[in-house]
Amino acid sequence: MTKKDLYINRDISWLSFNDRVLDQAGRKEVPLLEKLQFLAIFSSNLDEFYRVRMPVLMAGKKIIKQNPQQLIPNIDIATYKKASKFIHKQQEKFGFLLTDIIQELAKESIFFIYNQAIPAEINGLTAHYFFNTIASYLQIIPIDDTSFFPDNNQLYFAVEDENTGAVTFLNIPSNYISRFFTCETNSGKYVVLIDDIIKAFLPTVIRNLSLSFYSFKITRDAELNLQDEFEGDIAQKIEAELNKRDLGYATRFLYQPNLPERLIERLATLFDLRKSSIVEGGNYHNLKDLFSFPIKIAELSYPKQLQINKNQNFRESIFDQIDREDLLICAPYESFDPILRFFNEAAIDPTVDEIYTTLYRIAGDSRIAQALATAAKNGKRVNVFVELKARFDEANNIHWARLMKEQGVKITYSIPNLKVHAKIALVKRQAGLQSALLGTGNLNEKTAKVYTDYFLITSNKLLTQELNLLFEFLPARRKPHNPNELSFKHLLVAQFNLKLTFLELIDKAIHAAQAGAPTTIKIKLNNLEEESLIKKLYEASRAGVRLELLIRGICRLKPQVPELSENITVKRIVGRYLEHGRIFIFQYQTQTLVYLGSSDWMNRNIYRRIETCFPLLDPKLAHQIQEMFDIQFSDDTEATSLNDKGQNQAIETQHKNVSQQQILDYLKAKWNRISIQLSNS
Repeated sequence: MTKKDLYINRDISWLSFNDRVLDQAGRKEVPLLEKLQFLAIFSSNLDEFYRVRMPVLMAGKKIIKQNPQQLIPNIDIATYKKASKFIHKQQEKFGFLLTDIIQELAKESIFFIYNQAIPAEINGLTAHYFFNTIASYLQIIPIDDTSFFPDNNQLYFAVEDENTGAVTFLNIPSNYISRFFTCETNSGKYVVLIDDIIKAFLPTVIRNLSLSFYSFKITRDAELNLQDEFEGDIAQKIEAELNKRDLGYATRFLYQPNLPERLIERLATLFDLRKSSIVEGGNYHNLKDLFSFPIKIAELSYPKQLQINKNQNFRESIFDQIDREDLLICAPYESFDPILRFFNEAAIDPTVDEIYTTLYRIAGDSRIAQALATAAKNGKRVNVFVELKARFDEANNIHWARLMKEQGVKITYSIPNLKVHAKIALVKRQAGLQSALLGTGNLNEKTAKVYTDYFLITSNKLLTQELNLLFEFLPARRKPHNPNELSFKHLLVAQFNLKLTFLELIDKAIHAAQAGAPTTIKIKLNNLEEESLIKKLYEASRAGVRLELLIRGICRLKPQVPELSENITVKRIVGRYLEHGRIFIFQYQTQTLVYLGSSDWMNRNIYRRIETCFPLLDPKLAHQIQEMFDIQFSDDTEATSLNDKGQNQAIETQHKNVSQQQILDYLKAKWNRISIQLSNS
């Protein structure tokens, strides 16, 4: 078999995931205002694709053309065209879906003015807003102003005088004010894009009614030019790269449909866009701004979700509690509070001497970072590894790292050419006691409300002792000299034993299946890309192992291919929450092993990051995760199955299982039972 027979193209697979996000905006069971949120997610995802992946595809296409014998992993000469064609179809679908949503909003007396004139009923209100608010942010830039360089993903008009042919540029100031103007009349609520308000009233101000407005934006390469080695403070170097990011390589010039060809050519020359992807879009761009759609109506949104608060004992230290029993938090269904409590108590507990943690994406108003700073001021030794290369969060991470450093926290910055993606913390107490926090998601109280993740808090020595080894290694800021440099028997750590252990676990399943034992592997990931692990899953399928995979995003594995993967079923869930937790379950003979962790099976996670996966050693918690996985795999409403081309296929609905709701119900019932048991004891 050739590579094309074995693997789905990673970029087409990712676009398939974004297509599933787009489909969510068309599902009748999704509340009306939430459909706009899914359109916003799709738009944001697509912008990131153009910033991150299109540069790779464009460069790969150029290299292969120059040298047809050149092999580039995951890229062939047709990938760029396939992706562009896929995106064009998605954008057409986006337009149809948005039109339907606007019509449904009108039935609720919410009038979203889109591709139509501003109604006379609100003309005076929009005029007032233009002259008193919008006008103060507008910049009119002559086309011959050589200092003008369009900001990345910022909205502009090319304004042409129909009489003279003169062209100027005009910013649409959505980076300063809301993209939407709202008002209410007897007829209902109106929402107007500021783009249309500018077009309606600017001609009056500049005394020229013969103007044509053409919206456009330029998307640029988001990759940072990091070298293998650095001199000086890595934070300063990344800040310098951040300052250059918006001057990066143009990967998309997006323009509205009626922009004249002569003007396209002129702008392409002016902004050096000849190498970029010139794409015709709709009349409005940056529709990720729908995230901030200003109308909030409870009946048209998801019902407010109350998180489960576990029965915490507030008369006893959290560390005393986890010394007796491991604690598992399933966000966002269960409250993130025990994790905050873990750090807050560590900051003030007199028995705590040292705190270690990694931070990958820090919340803008992080209480965790504040607790770490407080701990340092209280005389504790606090060691924080801050990953500065967390894409699009670099500036915020630098900000918090400096604040913590000012308060006495010892900060270790990124390892050159190697990201630390592990979500871990370790608290050292007197008498040699240690407690650990290991997660599948970021230590971020904001994302914990919308990402499904798992966090284990434990004092199990088998885990805390190995975690201590990792925290002793990280300050060296280097790659390990060899995988055996540190010995991990329970934790799985990328760069050391993670890939090898997963291969060994699959091998055990293969041997058990060959011996006639019923054998199952269940895996939940964000992305599945790495070829040697995929090959091993194929081998397991051929040996008779049953494989159930939940893959949210990229999946290069081809399921249900005769004599290759006919025992592999792949499903994808897109719902109210972003599926983010990673689960690994190996069931063979009488043994079941359950792991959670931060690592996807992608090249970057396996080879260019430090990741941690960890076993659930408490049988009750391991059983809980197995039951939750099975609930998700039985989803026949928000789940789709993937075929051997990576396309989404609807699952025939039998029971209308919505796994995210069922998991909430499962956890509620579980804690109600525990509450009853406690009250009766």
